[in-house]
Amino acid sequence: MNGGSQMQYLKDEVRKKILSSALIEFKNNGYLDTSMRTIAAKSGIALGSTYRYFKSKEDLFNTLIEPVYNKLLLYVVKIQVQVNNFTSKNCHEITKYIIDILNSIASFVKESNNELLIIFNKSKGSKFENFKKELVALVNDILIKYPNAEKIDDNTKIIVYTVSHDLVEGISFILNQDYDGDKVKILINRLLYFYITDMTRIFDPKI
Repeated sequence: MNGGSQMQYLKDEVRKKILSSALIEFKNNGYLDTSMRTIAAKSGIALGSTYRYFKSKEDLFNTLIEPVYNKLLLYVVKIQVQVNNFTSKNCHEITKYIIDILNSIASFVKESNNELLIIFNKSKGSKFENFKKELVALVNDILIKYPNAEKIDDNTKIIVYTVSHDLVEGISFILNQDYDGDKVKILINRLLYFYITDMTRIFDPKI
């Protein structure tokens, strides 16, 4: 390893150390109650050096959270697009497709459960603080447009919104219990299947 490569390696290691300490602090204390000074101290990096890698707490938080946020939204939007393109004639096809996506989401949750915990429960004061409300609206939009849902009445619409809210809060609750990644994956996978089955029953009386 030459001098330039070694220097870059050391910089990368310092950056990883800062990010690792920041993840723990944001997870334990939330965005509002975490400071750059604390992150620097926990990572063993001088505060001035920490600011050379990340210009602010917001910058550091976004570096950790934004990729996970974007990936989760991408999964949700994939479901939304498919629901918009399907009709009641191929309802079972969309259910199969959604199940495939749900399996992908469950694996993703296992890999990123700490970041997701922060997005759902520890992001107050950041640009992600309204994430749960946004996700409820997205899930509700998906379920309202679900095949066979075009004739639902106002009371059913209220039920659908309640289901959307409860699903998001259920995921939030599981993440907040600080289970290991494998257990989180199993629980959220079962929760998603439970709600998808419920919605299928609401919109398809033959099931």
